[in-house]
Amino acid sequence: MKHLWVILFVINFVCGQTSKPLSVDSLAWLTGSWQGPINGNILEETWLTPRSGTIVALVRSTNESGTDFVEIIHIKEVNGTLNLKLQLFDNSLSPINTKAHKFVLTKMEKNYIEFKGISQGAHRKLSYARPQKDVFYIRFQPEEGDEVEIRLTQK
Repeated sequence: MKHLWVILFVINFVCGQTSKPLSVDSLAWLTGSWQGPINGNILEETWLTPRSGTIVALVRSTNESGTDFVEIIHIKEVNGTLNLKLQLFDNSLSPINTKAHKFVLTKMEKNYIEFKGISQGAHRKLSYARPQKDVFYIRFQPEEGDEVEIRLTQK
């Protein structure tokens, strides 16, 4: 009978464990500076080290005539999960949208994270992957049209 109580206690303990809240610290693999071509432009993306419950990136798209846009990406720990916001700015640093686009986490694996757009005008889906040390992928599904894949390499 004693063994039965021990077994039940262990089962209850293991099954009763709740998963830990997600942390931006698990996104340290994003950290670094990346660049690559997209539609005749050069896209640069720099991710800062996770700190204080957030990880942020600065993105710049340039071409021969100048800067096309600048973007700030902000991933934050919220209620045990991760939310992403991004804001685009034109060349004069005026916001392209009145409010930042909002995304919720839908999938996270080793060196992969995927979000679903929940605000008006946001991409339906946005993901980041780093399958190799020096290769970084951004994939997004716009509101309309085909999925876009951008391959970046370390700067």
